[in-house]
Amino acid sequence: MKTIKNLVTAFALSCLALSTYAQDPLNHNIFYIDQGDAVKPWELSLQFGQVLLENKAGATVKNSLVAERATRETDGDAVRFIWNKKKVLTEWGGQNEAVSTVSLINKEGFIDLAEIKDQAALVIDLKVLERPKEHVTLSIESNWNWESRASIPLKNVLRKLPKKEWVSLPLPLQCFKGGDVDFSKLTSMMLLHTDGNLELEISGVRLAAFPPEQVTCN
Repeated sequence: MKTIKNLVTAFALSCLALSTYAQDPLNHNIFYIDQGDAVKPWELSLQFGQVLLENKAGATVKNSLVAERATRETDGDAVRFIWNKKKVLTEWGGQNEAVSTVSLINKEGFIDLAEIKDQAALVIDLKVLERPKEHVTLSIESNWNWESRASIPLKNVLRKLPKKEWVSLPLPLQCFKGGDVDFSKLTSMMLLHTDGNLELEISGVRLAAFPPEQVTCN
């Protein structure tokens, strides 16, 4: 993928945002999190919906992943996520990755981005408070099926971002790899996971136009 500076520059130059196609500024096909709140029918949770957030707060077992109410401009317009490296095993004896996953899942249906997947990026408004030292992935999913996830590695991206500064990070849809994802039936637009330590805040997640000629994936 291009350097963070080039990606952000390309995104800034792409003023033809997909939001221009929407009549409703909170069209759920384009906006997924706004001011720290999931845009219905999207649901922001921990552990694939097993831990629901109350007043933007919640925690998984052993505080492996903690969500807290945060502030970007006004109280509660962002959510802070804190990953704490813990050993939590599944019943089969492996590391339980679910307890360290932030989930943004459509509870009612799916969205169809097949026709624009080569021209759009998932944009995350975030602030890094503690940089990761271990692998971080952000995945999308179709048909509520874990076998259809596609992912982008974010460790190096997050390590290069300025600390304690809000940025809008564009992740081109065509760069999501590793799964047989069906872009015509997307049911999760963010599954954010690490087994290590990480702390960041998120205020928004949305779709925006991204020129195909600006995209270079690893």
